Parts: sequence; C-alpha cells; structure tokens
Amino acid sequence: MGLIPETKLELLQAIQSEPTHGYQLAERLELSHGYIYTHLKELREEGMIEVVAEEDEKKIYDLTKNGELLLKALGDDPVE
Repeated sequence: MGLIPETKLELLQAIQSEPTHGYQLAERLELSHGYIYTHLKELREEGMIEVVAEEDEKKIYDLTKNGELLLKALGDDPVE
C-alpha cells in the first residue's frame, strides 16, 4: 500500500463503518489497547479522526472530512 500503514487503514475503515471507542476497536481488530491508542493519537494529530462524544469516560471517535477523503482516495469509500 505505501500511503498509510495497514493498521491505520484498518482503524479508519472500522471507524467509518461505526463511530466507536478504542476498546471496541482493539477487540474488533484483535490488537492490544496500547497499540490501538498509539495509532488513534497519531490519526487525531494527522487530522483523520476526532473525538465526537464521551460515554462512560471512553472517547468515541469518528472520521473527519480529511479521513473520509483519504479513504475515498484509496478506494475504500462505501457506495452511497
């Protein structure tokens, strides 16, 4: 792929299908919480995701417009 690491791409795709929190993402992708949160922090700093809510002290992440555009450019945009 090259443009974006596979794990970050998987995170973006998972968040695109359903805004969610890190623990759910870790379980869904079968990765450690620490690993997931490192990538979530980087994706936030890169402007690809944002926190849209907090439930039970867990941050709910969703794609930003830039995140949506990146997935569309990579051909991972859902059919509308």
